Amino acid sequence: MLVGMVDPANDGLAIDAILTNPIPPDARFSQLSPLQSLLARIVLAQPQMVDLVTVEGECLLVRGRSIDVHWGDSREYDLTRLSKNFDACVLATSKKQIDDPELVGRFESVADLVVGVAEAGHLPSAYINLVAAPQRFLSNPPRPVGRQRSFALGSCQSVGWQAQLRGLLETLEDCAVSQAKMRSMEVDIVHPDTPTGRLGTKSVGPREQEARNNLRPGFSQVERAMNIIFPGCNNTNTISLRTLISPPGYQVTRYFFSYGRTGDARITQEEMRVGFARAAKRCPEILRTADLPLGSRAYEFCESSAVVLSDDSYLRYRDDAFGVRDEGPVISQLTVQAYVHNTRGYCRSIVRSLQYLLNDPNPKAFFH
Repeated sequence: MLVGMVDPANDGLAIDAILTNPIPPDARFSQLSPLQSLLARIVLAQPQMVDLVTVEGECLLVRGRSIDVHWGDSREYDLTRLSKNFDACVLATSKKQIDDPELVGRFESVADLVVGVAEAGHLPSAYINLVAAPQRFLSNPPRPVGRQRSFALGSCQSVGWQAQLRGLLETLEDCAVSQAKMRSMEVDIVHPDTPTGRLGTKSVGPREQEARNNLRPGFSQVERAMNIIFPGCNNTNTISLRTLISPPGYQVTRYFFSYGRTGDARITQEEMRVGFARAAKRCPEILRTADLPLGSRAYEFCESSAVVLSDDSYLRYRDDAFGVRDEGPVISQLTVQAYVHNTRGYCRSIVRSLQYLLNDPNPKAFFH
């Protein structure tokens, strides 16, 4: 998806080389090379690329631009064979590898910037959707990165959740809230299956079970991101239900928070709806609102990190969620329902992260 989406003319960056595991040949198609298999992955992920990707020698041609392909394991490949240094390297491998300081360090030898597409405990988190958010509401706001060269970009679900959080933060700012404190957050996820899923059951693990006609309980890295941004808050990813559908998937997020406002005024349902609409207008690459209750397929080609259903039936705000106004601190609850695109939308956030980290004179990230 990333290879097909990056367009140098529009994005200001280009993919020059790919390192990927060798693809075994198919005895029935011995005349075809592994590069044709790589082409198949790109085109089947984005059918509109069918006439824009070809093979020439040992290279892929994407929109007429040559991309060198190197076959090997990221843990063992001799990186000196890449023959050049790069401005940036995207590690799109596994969360286990991205959380390995030694492996990430290998790629710092060939790239000025290394980003991993997962959460990682040893790396600062470059959460692009929150970099320019109102920081006074964040328990752990981003800080200048200094000489740091490697970053975690967070998981696809983390990025989608942060887009919805951005809508809330922008709304609190628009409502001239004097102070706010996040008390608890919850996320429920319906996650489209990924290439790690399988047909037929191999073991009891959710990703090892039959994907067809079988909703499988799983887990997400989003809770890790929640704890980085709001340490000490009661954060929970209650479910990450995997299902055999095409992206985007679905999130239900709940924010429980207290706040103060001049004159003891309170935020209304309408102010919350309008606030999300304004945030989407200011940051369309991050957030989109949808007035019509269309199904997920309508947003298959949307590149925003989250598409929030803004009708009052879905975006629901209760200012005194527990009815304790006369007894103690008032806790407000916001429930957001949104589509989260774990491939196209996430890949666009990767491109925006690269643009930011490479071009901003003083980039920031979240340190753990």
